[in-house]
Amino acid sequence: MSINTAPLPDLGERDALPYIGSVYTFPGRCFGMSEQVFGLSINQIMAYTAIANVGLVVVLAAVNIYYAGHAKRQADAAREQVAASNRQSEIAAETLSLVRKQMDQQVRTDLAAVTLQLKVAIHVIEDWLKRIAPEKHPQLPDQIVILPADFSLATQRAHSIDPIAAENMGAAALYVSEAETNLKILRTVEAGSQNAKEVQEKAGKSLNTAKYKLSVARTRWEAMAEPQP
Repeated sequence: MSINTAPLPDLGERDALPYIGSVYTFPGRCFGMSEQVFGLSINQIMAYTAIANVGLVVVLAAVNIYYAGHAKRQADAAREQVAASNRQSEIAAETLSLVRKQMDQQVRTDLAAVTLQLKVAIHVIEDWLKRIAPEKHPQLPDQIVILPADFSLATQRAHSIDPIAAENMGAAALYVSEAETNLKILRTVEAGSQNAKEVQEKAGKSLNTAKYKLSVARTRWEAMAEPQP
């Protein structure tokens, strides 16, 4: 189809046939398609669209970079927390190991101390049994103290390890105290009298019972103190 811009002549119906198929334009009027939208040409619209697309890509890239950095910071923080937790676990393990070593050392110290006190106590009681033998009147000191001063502390140490051994040690201490009381009475009665003999026998019986209790405790204690294969 062609566009004829010439003025349309005043033709009759027959003479106007040759002009059919042509598009006429009139001054100030156009019947074709406009090439502008909102005052912008097609090329300008396409250019601005391309710029907008580039800007959008830049914004999306910036967002991705931000979230990637944020994720990295979170990952770094998580790694630092894990490292701190591992350090705390290591410190706790070292502390626990140190406490166990100290406890083991304390147990070994208590075992040795109680073993020594049991041996000393039995030896002292045996000496007193010889001194108050029935066939003679004993020569008693002014102050009668049979068990060592640290025996009560050894009993406490034994109780934390073997309560049964400690119970026998405590019972022995009671019998020794009874013997000490009888020996103090023996010192005040007439030598060779029947009363003196009875008091002396009571003291000997109490010491023999105390020696038996200590022997039981010592047997248990030494069996426990022996290193296991």
